[in-house]
Amino acid sequence: MHKQAILFFLLSVISLPGKSQLRHTLWDVPAIYETPAYEVISSDSAMGILYKGLPYHDSTRQVFAYYATPGTVTGNKSLDHDLPGVVLVHGGGGAAFKEWAIMWAKKGYAAIAMDLRGNGPGKVHLQHGFVEPDNKTPYFTITPALSGQWMYQAVADVILAHNLLRSKPELDSNRIALTGISWGGIISSLLAGVDNRYQVVVPVYGCGYLFENSSMRRELDLLSAADRQTWIQQYDPSQYISKAVMPVLFVNGTNDGHFYLDSYKKTYEQVKNRHLCVKVGLKHSHHAGWDNEEIFCFINSYLNHTPPLALIKKSVVAKTGISARVQSATPLTGAFIHYTTDTTILLKDKVWQTAKAEMQGRYIKAPLPPAGTLIWFLSVTDQRGMRSSGDINFIP
Repeated sequence: MHKQAILFFLLSVISLPGKSQLRHTLWDVPAIYETPAYEVISSDSAMGILYKGLPYHDSTRQVFAYYATPGTVTGNKSLDHDLPGVVLVHGGGGAAFKEWAIMWAKKGYAAIAMDLRGNGPGKVHLQHGFVEPDNKTPYFTITPALSGQWMYQAVADVILAHNLLRSKPELDSNRIALTGISWGGIISSLLAGVDNRYQVVVPVYGCGYLFENSSMRRELDLLSAADRQTWIQQYDPSQYISKAVMPVLFVNGTNDGHFYLDSYKKTYEQVKNRHLCVKVGLKHSHHAGWDNEEIFCFINSYLNHTPPLALIKKSVVAKTGISARVQSATPLTGAFIHYTTDTTILLKDKVWQTAKAEMQGRYIKAPLPPAGTLIWFLSVTDQRGMRSSGDINFIP
């Protein structure tokens, strides 16, 4: 009997990829390893579905999502076979964005975009959805029961959506990506270290170390000392992202008003297989976030073996200038150094300057930034218009 028990355990781990990484986390509950029951409530260019979430207030919670494929978009179901997949996680004030799912379906993907706020189509609250007091998402609420905490349920909703996506016969479960915008970027950063079934992850804007330097710190600081520490230990991506085994692309703007570059840098430095795309002046919104074509280029390079983004290796600073090796399968059309000498205290308010650098063989060669520079980084653009960035450097 003992041998049979061991065999059953091994088969369980093999049949449920990612279980070993979920073990001993908050989400290590039996239901999280199941494909959730669901029903289709609408069907056109994207299917509207309701799937079963984790228990909530002693009831069965419902989660709404849009699911789109090349077949749902075109009406030609013969297109739906051996598809790569992508899980799409909205940010604060967001919803299950139908257009986002359709955008990816038009690129040849099976895409699922869920609502994490307890709403259905048109942002109408579901009878058995998560409750938002006064229509405000309780991001930081710590309640006696885990099931009453928004962040716990939101992360679980994404895991279950991933399970549902993997169960689709038209999908290749070995080719699934995760990307999220803003709060979805926070959740994506957390899940990069929790759900190792993803082949690639792209958090946009969102990062960890929210308790140190971000617009969210104000709300965290309103909690009691005990609740604040509990939230950080349970939900801040800094507690998880170092366990990420897949390649991760971090996308952000130099002046993002919610996720500042110092916390951003501390987050991405925990990931061994990391790529950066930092843009001067990138606006913060769902559309501005998902419109970065670098996201698709990066994901597609791993799931469909298309040419990858350029990768800038570690910069070397000398008296004569800065150099960094660049790895690129696509010809490069530009190289730059971006810097700020602005002494404005808030990172989001600093004015940035950009100067051209040179490509010499496989190396970027840039002049030293001017005296008084506080932050700088290198970037390159390839002939497709794709931007890649080097490490963000702070000068004390």
